[in-house]
Amino acid sequence: MQASQATIDLLTEYYGAMESNDPRRYGTYYADDMTLTFANSPMIKGRDNVVAAFAEVLNRVRSLHHDLVNVWEQDGGVVVYESVGVWNLFDGRKISINACTVLTVVGGKFVDQRIYVDNTPVFAALG
Repeated sequence: MQASQATIDLLTEYYGAMESNDPRRYGTYYADDMTLTFANSPMIKGRDNVVAAFAEVLNRVRSLHHDLVNVWEQDGGVVVYESVGVWNLFDGRKISINACTVLTVVGGKFVDQRIYVDNTPVFAALG
């Protein structure tokens, strides 16, 4: 079922916080015991560890913008969505990457985020 406008707004606000590259802002969306699985990397557990992992990557680029393509919502706070991440590199290049995310939201906080993506072109450009 298509996601509610409130869910789309939540994702839009979250990605705005991420694009600002302010860990304090985007970290407010995460539950204390959140888990993150990013592509084929091992699961990361805990808000502080998730924030640190994202900050490590985001500090290597000027910004990361997300356009939502399709968003579906299931019972139990499960949200599945397609997005296009636009990586803005410090040298002015932009690299667009398609992704799919399965997100579980409980009480307005992300408790589990699974991002299915291949960022090889970004990491190759970063060297």
